[in-house]
Amino acid sequence: MDLQKLKAPIEKQLELLGYELVHLESVKEGRDSILRLYIDHLHGATPKKKVTLDDCVAANDGLVTWLDATFPDLRETTNLEISSPGMERPLTKTAHYHRFAGQLCRIQTKLPLNGQKRFKGWIGEATHDSVTIEEDGVLKTIPLEIIQKSRLAPFDEAKTPQPKHVVALRSEFPDVRDINAGAETSAGIPDQEI
Repeated sequence: MDLQKLKAPIEKQLELLGYELVHLESVKEGRDSILRLYIDHLHGATPKKKVTLDDCVAANDGLVTWLDATFPDLRETTNLEISSPGMERPLTKTAHYHRFAGQLCRIQTKLPLNGQKRFKGWIGEATHDSVTIEEDGVLKTIPLEIIQKSRLAPFDEAKTPQPKHVVALRSEFPDVRDINAGAETSAGIPDQEI
């Protein structure tokens, strides 16, 4: 299955349905081939609204008929799964780094950068070809082309020293979403105590 061939048309179709394709992956589970889509509401369309099961069903219903017409052989061999990006949301586009500036993320690169392949830092500035994060008080610029995986790391925020250089970004970018807002906590314990 050629994900590059599928990505752009699926992205367009989801946008027509009011959703953004956050990440697309093909996985094998036993004998089953699965095309997994992580979706979110189009940015700006419904601020701070979380993706619900109803959203996943609506996106699935909107995609199935279209997929059957556009890629008729796909669903004969592949199951379709649609999910929310979750708290540890994948960051796959420059726009994602802009949207979540000031939040903590984990990045794994394909190639070492100054001898390092794994990074955990606060998201700073992002351009069309790189993202700058603050890791342990040091600003590090990572080219987007060498990023293998990147995700938000909200569960580590309380344990990680607060940033010195990118702290101002939270006030500079008022549309940055608080991904923990409204999140349920374990046994009613406030987030900062978990």
